[in-house]
Amino acid sequence: MVLVIMAFVVVSVLAAKPRSAAARTGAEARAIAATLQLARSRARAGNAEIVVDVDTRNRRIGAARSMRQLPDGMEIALTVAESERRGRIGGLRFYPDGQSSGGEILLSYKGQKERIVVNWFTGEPRIE
Repeated sequence: MVLVIMAFVVVSVLAAKPRSAAARTGAEARAIAATLQLARSRARAGNAEIVVDVDTRNRRIGAARSMRQLPDGMEIALTVAESERRGRIGGLRFYPDGQSSGGEILLSYKGQKERIVVNWFTGEPRIE
C-alpha cells in the first residue's frame, strides 16, 4: 500500500511539471506576464507606483519583498531604461494611470526563448 501511495505521489509530481523546455519556458513566461499585470492593476487600484524588480544575476523576479526564484537552468535578461537599473537589478515601473516605464524580459531555457514586452504607453505586458 505504501508503494502504491508513493508511486501516486511521484506520478502526480511528474505530471505537474512541464515536460519539454518549450512548455517550461512558456509556463514561466505566462507566470511573469501575470505578475506584471498584477503589479499594473495594483498601481492603478492603489494610486501608487509599483516596481517589479528583476535580478538577472540571481535569476529572481518580483515586487517588493516577494521575489520568486526562476527554475534551475533558466536564464533571464532585462532591457529597461537606464533610470530603472540599479546594478544587476533592474525594474519595470507601473504608474497609477496604467502606463509603465516599459521594457523587455527575455527568458531562455535549453535553447527555448520567450520574450515578455511591456508597452510603456499602455503598461500592458504581452508574450511574443
